[in-house]
Amino acid sequence: MPIADLESSPVRVLLVEDNADDAALLERHLSRNGFVPKTMRVETAAEMLDALRAPDLPDVVLADYNLPNFSGPAALQLLKSSGLDLPFIMLSGAVSEETAVSSMRAGAHDYVSKNNLTRLAPAIHRELKDASTRRNRLAAELALRASEARFHSLVEAMPLGLIISDFAGHITYANHAAERLLHYSETGLLSGSIALTSICPALTEAHTTALANGTISTEPFESVCTTRDGTPVEVLIGVASLNPEDSSEKRQLAAFIADLSLQKKSEEVLRRSEKLAVVGRLASSIAHEINNPLEAITNCLYLISQTSLPIEARGYLDLAQKELDRVTQITVQTLRFHRASTRPAHTDIHELIGTVLSLLESRLRHLRVEVVRQFRADPLIFAHDGEIRQVLANLIGNAIDAVSEGGRIIVRTSFAHDWKHGREGIAITVADNGIGMDPATHDRIFEPFFSTKGNTGTGLGLWISHEIVSKHQGRIRFRSRQKSLGTRGGTVFRFFIPVREESL
Repeated sequence: MPIADLESSPVRVLLVEDNADDAALLERHLSRNGFVPKTMRVETAAEMLDALRAPDLPDVVLADYNLPNFSGPAALQLLKSSGLDLPFIMLSGAVSEETAVSSMRAGAHDYVSKNNLTRLAPAIHRELKDASTRRNRLAAELALRASEARFHSLVEAMPLGLIISDFAGHITYANHAAERLLHYSETGLLSGSIALTSICPALTEAHTTALANGTISTEPFESVCTTRDGTPVEVLIGVASLNPEDSSEKRQLAAFIADLSLQKKSEEVLRRSEKLAVVGRLASSIAHEINNPLEAITNCLYLISQTSLPIEARGYLDLAQKELDRVTQITVQTLRFHRASTRPAHTDIHELIGTVLSLLESRLRHLRVEVVRQFRADPLIFAHDGEIRQVLANLIGNAIDAVSEGGRIIVRTSFAHDWKHGREGIAITVADNGIGMDPATHDRIFEPFFSTKGNTGTGLGLWISHEIVSKHQGRIRFRSRQKSLGTRGGTVFRFFIPVREESL
């Protein structure tokens, strides 16, 4: 079918030509061969630059090889320097093999003689089609690169660790989350010397299965990974084969790793908190049950005191009565200490301090620890009395553990002002002259499960105290100096509680 019989195609032509008659001839030829040309003719480099900068770019560039002030090769170089991908066809009155070859090597898409334009229309059709294909391919490549960049950013930003290993088990990729979790730098993990199974031995079976079958059907499982410094980390791992269709030597294994440390700690906090609550309820129940026989004994001692007794026997009776009164007081304090306060109320902080010291009296007396009370504030605060009592018990108990026999503890109350939030309150200070803390302990003092007491400590006391004070919209601070040869040690804890009825 002749080209002229095809459906007409509009085409914008940039014509580098100084001869108006030749331009009209070319335009007529294109019109007769299936095009609706819209031609812009230029004769100089400046005019061509203006045309290439116009909003409507040409679809094709046709350039005469020789012009008085310009040339086809110069026009070709100008087009190439612009970065535009437009079909460029060189035109000439006399085509030699040498000029045609040099033009094609310079980047022209075709070379057509003005004396024989039969090849021009097919050449334009072909080059327009090829240009469209190139543009579509470039757009697809740019879209692919953008998609890959988005995917890479997503993988790097996600909180899950991702590690990919080759058929030999060596790590070939690790995202930032994996580096943070395992305490490796990028160069450390991708050095080629670290195997996936050495970080997590539980992945050995998954790696073997991926090599053998190419598919992995295992569900995510809990395991332990080892960091660069040898620290174990509890994790949840999911594995997948990236290219199961490839041969075994090309297969890759992807491991998704989620850090379970915080979850495990939270579960342990909950478990220990529940255990402490059970112990508290049990202690309260026991104290309640002890009250009945204590009352009976008290009545019996009273009846005995009403009878005639020798002086020595009456002295023993008085001693028994004093000890019984002390047991009764401890029982009452235990009941009050573990009784949960359901809502905040106006509470006498001095009375709370007194009840805690009463509970700890036997330890204080045994170690001959002097307790100095310095009460300088109105005692009323608005708080959960049971929780504040727990804070005081933790701080004073820790102070007793820190001092040596014959030590000294100061418990002080004073008016205070929270300048940051503009609130009035009471500051409670517990100071001791004990062994103090080293810098490493300073940094972890409020961390849950951190304890310096070995098996006798839960590591929850100060953490719970911090949470209680924060709940009361207060704050807790401390300072400490470690005891050393020739230097006295000691620790001071100070917490602030607002006195106003805030929302708790």
